[in-house]
Amino acid sequence: MLKKKTLIIIILILVGNINQSFSQELTIDPMYRIQLLIQMENYESAIEFTEKLNDSLKCEKLEILGFSHRNLNNHSKSISYYEQYIKECDPSYIQRVNLGDSYYKTNQLEKAKEQFLIVEKEVPDLGLVDYNLGLIAYDSGNKEKAVEYFTSAINKTKGETLDFDYVEMQIKILNELGKYDTAIKNIDTILEIWDKNSVEYKYTLIIKSSIFGAKSEYIKAIKMLDQIIETGIENETVLLEAYSYQLDFYSKMKKKKKTCDIYQKIKNVNSKARILKEYKCE
Repeated sequence: MLKKKTLIIIILILVGNINQSFSQELTIDPMYRIQLLIQMENYESAIEFTEKLNDSLKCEKLEILGFSHRNLNNHSKSISYYEQYIKECDPSYIQRVNLGDSYYKTNQLEKAKEQFLIVEKEVPDLGLVDYNLGLIAYDSGNKEKAVEYFTSAINKTKGETLDFDYVEMQIKILNELGKYDTAIKNIDTILEIWDKNSVEYKYTLIIKSSIFGAKSEYIKAIKMLDQIIETGIENETVLLEAYSYQLDFYSKMKKKKKTCDIYQKIKNVNSKARILKEYKCE
């Protein structure tokens, strides 16, 4: 962290505008300062400096304030800034996606849907929009439609840009609908994308285990996860995901000792893992 801060300070000095008067005072371009603060995820300070910007930069102010408040989960404020931006400035799909996200997170599903549908017309190949529309459909109780959206999102981002959130949601809902054969077929199609030694391949297999878990075939699911773990998983997030599924399956089988063994393994990897709060093993 110290190295990162030092590097940023050096950059600020190098790009600063030096006043050519006798005092030779160093001044920093306000917009550049704000950009660096956002890169550092220091949104409170970004807001503070943005509010001081000249009114001639009204659109820039509105966008930065909307973005920063959204990242601080101040969604009501974010909405007000983005709404004003869209009304008075020249919005791109990015502002509409961010506004739709804040609408969604404040349970304003119809308003969120409206923004995402506008973006869908403007940028039809953007998988993120289908994913968001899928979440709205799912929360509205329309699981069949949600699956269609998540499938579309996967098809638009298949390959290196594939977001596993899309896959997880698709499989989760297919499991809830009892469409296990479709879920397995879809997962097997995605597995063909990856090298068998890649972390992506292993993560896809972990998701596949959830299908057998949904069918109450816990032993089969756990064995699959054991085989994946034995191959070695260097990525902490993926390893925790594998253990988390095992924890859930052993718990559903009411195997307390096994559940607590996995609980301890998760704790050894990351003692602050959120899933630990859902189980008691002391």
